[in-house]
Amino acid sequence: MNYLMIITEDKGISTSLKAIFGEDYFIEDVQPECALKIISKRRPRVILLDSQFTGVNSVELLTELLVYDPTLTIIKLVSSFDKIARQSIELGAFEVVEKPLDIERLKHIIKRAIEREKLLKASEQNTPRNIEIPGIEENLYSELEKELFFQSLLKIVAENFSDINRAGLEILKIIKNKLQLNRMLILLKKGPSFIPLVSLGMGDEFNRMTFNQNHPLILWFLNKNRILNLSSENDISFECSGFMDTINCRIAFPLMTLKGELTGIFFAGDKITGGELAPREINFLNMVMDYLSMVFENASLYREISFRNEYQKAIFRNIPAGIIAVDKEGKIIIFNTYAEEISGIKFEDIKDEPIEKVGSQIADFIRRALNKGETFSRIEIDYVPGKIILGMSTNTISDESGSINGAVAIFQNLTAIKEIERKERTTERNRYWSSLASRLSHELKNPLVAINTFAQMLPSKYKEEEFRETFSKVVQTEIQRINEIIERINKIADTMELKVSSVDIVELFKNYIDEAYSRTNIRFNFTGEDKLLTQSDVDKIKEAIGYIMDFIYEDTGGNGTVYMTFRRDGESSIEVDISENGSRINLHNTEEIFVPFSPSVKSTISIGVMLAKKIFESHGGGLRCNLHPSGKNFIITLPVNISNSEKNLVL
Repeated sequence: MNYLMIITEDKGISTSLKAIFGEDYFIEDVQPECALKIISKRRPRVILLDSQFTGVNSVELLTELLVYDPTLTIIKLVSSFDKIARQSIELGAFEVVEKPLDIERLKHIIKRAIEREKLLKASEQNTPRNIEIPGIEENLYSELEKELFFQSLLKIVAENFSDINRAGLEILKIIKNKLQLNRMLILLKKGPSFIPLVSLGMGDEFNRMTFNQNHPLILWFLNKNRILNLSSENDISFECSGFMDTINCRIAFPLMTLKGELTGIFFAGDKITGGELAPREINFLNMVMDYLSMVFENASLYREISFRNEYQKAIFRNIPAGIIAVDKEGKIIIFNTYAEEISGIKFEDIKDEPIEKVGSQIADFIRRALNKGETFSRIEIDYVPGKIILGMSTNTISDESGSINGAVAIFQNLTAIKEIERKERTTERNRYWSSLASRLSHELKNPLVAINTFAQMLPSKYKEEEFRETFSKVVQTEIQRINEIIERINKIADTMELKVSSVDIVELFKNYIDEAYSRTNIRFNFTGEDKLLTQSDVDKIKEAIGYIMDFIYEDTGGNGTVYMTFRRDGESSIEVDISENGSRINLHNTEEIFVPFSPSVKSTISIGVMLAKKIFESHGGGLRCNLHPSGKNFIITLPVNISNSEKNLVL
């Protein structure tokens, strides 16, 4: 039976796909973070990969899987044919399928995918391993083939010379395409150590290795200065062979500078087909390594020179463009070209003239430096004559006794920079709404997969009681999920009517938690004040508490201890400090928690926390979150008193 893997976090999607293919396929449902580990143990015929995950980038996961095994047949499930879909096709996905799923089309795509797998397997079986076919290898390594290969190599180096990591990765890709190697690793010398530059087909643990110059492997290459081939090497130490076995590579090439210094090491595994490298291929790789040695040596020199140039450029970039200097009488003695361009005034027209000839705005700042020693740094002014924005700094020119003998103004035109900043803010807003729309599409289309599948399969499977019962529950759950998302979105935009009354916030929290969470495995620890009165809308506060507790329940998995502290914050407000030790929701920063449809948080949870913040703010308080190594900390603030006239307040 064909093995089909589904990589998704959505139960509705996995249930639907199992209903569609369960009779004809062995189906395994895996979480995205476990996918590569499971695939390394058992290779599926076809992989169905969802497009959105919590805490995992689906495009990066697709890349990781195809780097591990380029022959994997992966079908991407997408909300629409958007950027993610296009990227997936470009990276090597077999096909993309839009949600909700068309069952017949999906079946046809799966059928084609299985046929592709069979062809790949047949091709592998029909190619004898470790056998050189006369004429074929000669053609592969003909002068024309070599020339085309090195042209590609030269193009990659030219396009990515300033980014050595990217250049190294692209070089590994074309070597892989040429020789069909299953794994490769490049170590480069950095200071006294050798560290990984790039790798293909290897896990992240290998990218964190560091070798000092006394490591047995480094010493072997320093002493031998030749290729290390486990298939033919006899005098190799246990440490060297052990390391080669650990990274599952059989051959390694030294990367030597023109002076004969070891600058790096290239490791290669076997071919994807299972065979070892033939002698002609080893010779070809050795020639490639000689070229790479020069590339990396030149790149190192380039980075050093580039750093110096960039350092100098950075200094000059921070010196404002226009320079005006005056003597102690305020007469112009320096007025450079850039100052001429900005002001539209020629130096010969104002040389030795009072600074007022440049205009009162600039003259005012220079006179204040001359007369009072008052200086400014990076002050922005609207320069009226040129209708531009200037960033200006002024300073005094003093002699050894401290007497002011002159002043200087240095300035630049900030108009273009300000316009770029405005465009960047606009772009950032557009990017935010684009991301929001994409996430919303994903959240609403996922439930439609189950509903649509049920609708398409109902006519043929109506008599199957198990099918009706299973999908009746699934469809009801998914419809409820859509309604919950829509209801919470509506609440974000709605105005909030508060019906306030005197409330003991301590009692309110304790009663709500006792009613809603007494049967869970979460333990609650209450400390601080026993009674804190405020004017609040009881129902709204309960709603907000529920949203926060939903987040805590999701983050802790329904286990652990939650600490609540009630305290006064001065005379006018109270605080409720909620600390939990969950780690299932990974946040990069505290602002991410209040963004709807954050990729790190389930949509209903993220909208709920945002609504909780809105509720507390509508009461004149607030909600903030702090991240700490062992969990998260919510702090709620509410005013102690709200006047009676504010009852039934509409915000």
